[in-house]
Formats: sequence, C-alpha cells, structure tokens
Amino acid sequence: MTKNKKQHKSPIQKYTVKQFMQDFHDDDACLEWLKDYRYPNGIFCKNCQKVTPHYSIKSRRSYSCQSCGNHVHPTANTIFHKSTTALTTWFYTIYLMAQTRGGISAKQVQRETGVTYKTAWRMCNLIRLKLDEKSDLFGGEAEVDD
Repeated sequence: MTKNKKQHKSPIQKYTVKQFMQDFHDDDACLEWLKDYRYPNGIFCKNCQKVTPHYSIKSRRSYSCQSCGNHVHPTANTIFHKSTTALTTWFYTIYLMAQTRGGISAKQVQRETGVTYKTAWRMCNLIRLKLDEKSDLFGGEAEVDD
C-alpha cells in the first residue's frame, strides 16, 4: 500500500530590495525590462512588416528598427506615458506598493523617492487604478513613429 504524500507548494520567494536594485539599477534596465515584457517575441516593425532587430535610443525612451529607423516607444499607453519621472522611481514605487500589505501613502513615496507630493500622489493613484482594473500594469498599445 502506498502512502499519500502531501504535496508541498513551493513558498513564495522573497524579492529583496537588494535584488530589486540589481535588476533595475538604472532607467535603461527598466526600459529594457519593459520592452522584453511587452514584446516577448521581438518588436514587430510596421514599416518592414516583420519582427526586426531594434536598438535603444539613448536620448529617448524608445527603440529604433535597424532596417528602416522606425521608432517604437514601450512606455506608450502605459502609466509611464509622457511622464518625466525616472522609470527607476516608477518601478521602485510599484515595488513598494507590492511589498506592503496595508498599502503605502503618497507621503511615504515622497519621502522614499524624493519626488514632490503631487508626483507621488499621481503615481500611487495611477498604479492603484491599474491594479483595481485587474488589467495588465504594463500593457496597452505601443506608439510608433514614422
């Protein structure tokens, strides 16, 4: 007779601040993560009508097609769209909100990130709205320049 063994679910792994800082150490790392998340199979170029290699444009939050130069903006139609706040600040705020059980105030975000209260409130509000909608926090259509 065989004994039924309890199957143990693996516990949720902790994601420390140190790990977060290693993964998202600058805006380029955040933008690269966002690009990989939104385009897991590569970026489809509307001009070339196929998935093409793209390279990062350092002066903008965008990628350019190596074949035709068409620009793709991974932040378009997301909570980061047209925001002048650093992506590292946005990602850290999302991290803070995910790590606290009772939520985090805009005042605390202001203290921890160094942004103004108005910016902290706006960021928290946009993140909460996306979380309440049960929608993809980083999803949406991507903007493309000709």
